[in-house]
Amino acid sequence: MASMQLKVCTPGGEQFEIQLAAGDTVRQLREAVENQKGGLEPATCLKLLQSGRVLLDDLGISEVSEEAPVMAVVTRETRLDILLHASSHSSLYKDLLGTASREEGSRSTAVMGPFPTILKVLEELRGEAVDMEHLKPGAMEGSLEFSGRNGDLLLPSLDAEPLRAAVGSSEPLEAITLSVAVNSDAYNQGLGIVIEASPLVCLPADFPELKVYTYNGYGLQNEGRRRNALKFHPGMMGGQLRMEGAGGFHNSSVGFTPKSWSQSGKKLHTLEVTLRTNGNNTVRLLGSEPGQEWERPWQNMLFDGLHVPAIYAWLDLGSKSQPLHIGPIMMQGHFAQGTPDSDHVVQSAPARDHVVQSTPAGGVSAHKRRKDLSSIFECCLIA
Repeated sequence: MASMQLKVCTPGGEQFEIQLAAGDTVRQLREAVENQKGGLEPATCLKLLQSGRVLLDDLGISEVSEEAPVMAVVTRETRLDILLHASSHSSLYKDLLGTASREEGSRSTAVMGPFPTILKVLEELRGEAVDMEHLKPGAMEGSLEFSGRNGDLLLPSLDAEPLRAAVGSSEPLEAITLSVAVNSDAYNQGLGIVIEASPLVCLPADFPELKVYTYNGYGLQNEGRRRNALKFHPGMMGGQLRMEGAGGFHNSSVGFTPKSWSQSGKKLHTLEVTLRTNGNNTVRLLGSEPGQEWERPWQNMLFDGLHVPAIYAWLDLGSKSQPLHIGPIMMQGHFAQGTPDSDHVVQSAPARDHVVQSTPAGGVSAHKRRKDLSSIFECCLIA
């Protein structure tokens, strides 16, 4: 079959000589140029033009002239759904994971954060600020306000390999701890976060089929992905925290009443989830006041040692007048030595609510975590 030799140029002065079979299409030409360029940044695409004509992928290459150069232009994606899908590949996340360090005095725990807000990530991908209908910048630097009823992405599922490389570990992670600070004046509306396992996480053959707990089921529907919806009720006696989804549990008193956004003087409560590769997980609530700590185990397979789950903001039924206030997301990576003990959590200990006064082995103290999160906001609070 006859071949064609095409010259492709870019606005920056790059030139490529591409040889294709006459039966190929523009798709093969575009892919060849992308390969010679060394790939494209996330949320960008390559468009080919010749003599003012856009060359579409399904156009036969025989209809492209060998006499005139083809112009290749890299454009940024503008559709929000495409940007959100591509956000996990943002250099902002890779750079942050790549600068992780061992916690002082610990050989088993790496710490990182705060993560950039999803709005910052989308801006980096698009090249300009992105407007989301229900997720807006908050009054404090690095904070967000969420008012929707269907959830919005706060952190995409991430590959933890840059973290392992940064701390020089050849062993996989055995657990991660994700912390998100939230509060609201919305009363009697379950609010918090939804945790969604990466689609790359596979269930072990011997992992038991788990009973699914649902109160109203809000937050659990998303194309069959494995999810848990963690919700509590600021301003309500006992906080009434529940975990909907596989392995979850009903509304439970946390032993104190978490103050609402206004009652607390615009302070945040911290939701902390430790996700282990054996599926034995722990949720911890750190209230806005000293000494307010509570935890409870639950079982679900959300982390496999490599793929960090996605986190979504959640507010049952939504509220524009009383939005969910969201602080920065922090993460700890726990390696085999000193991983927070969990073997007894589900298999030999009955699920129960209890106030926590101690620090799990290999982890950062709850007091220090809350102090670190609070300091981020205290220096930026707008009266």
